[in-house]
Amino acid sequence: MSQAVHKAALARIERRPLSLRLALLAAVMVGAAMGFAVTSAPAASQAVSDAGAELTRLLRAMALIKVVLAAGVVWLIAWRLRFPVNPLLAAGYIAGAAVMAIGPGLIWDMAHVALGALLLHGAGALLLVLFWRDPGSPAMTWSARRRR
Repeated sequence: MSQAVHKAALARIERRPLSLRLALLAAVMVGAAMGFAVTSAPAASQAVSDAGAELTRLLRAMALIKVVLAAGVVWLIAWRLRFPVNPLLAAGYIAGAAVMAIGPGLIWDMAHVALGALLLHGAGALLLVLFWRDPGSPAMTWSARRRR
């Protein structure tokens, strides 16, 4: 891709913060739906009965807490997408949020708890690294101010 084409594409993306935030919302909703839809009802029922009532209550409470934490991360990403951002970085933010949204549904259904935790925490770590390395993030802005 030529430099001019890349700059033109970046300029179009940078002028569309609302469309990026809508894409984030759609990706998170699809991810959350996938988290619940992946496990069949009989498999979820069997996993719940195998785990027992107490463990099921505990893990479902933890899944709800993880939903709240993930919602905070999605809010932070939506806030970041209000400002100009590199298209690849925006795609990474949106994909990471979608993968993170899959985790609580998998944990709730009890059949794939480990996979749900891996997806949620792995995506959270990826998003943390992206935000840390993002030249437009407050983390980079604050560190640049401290160096002056």
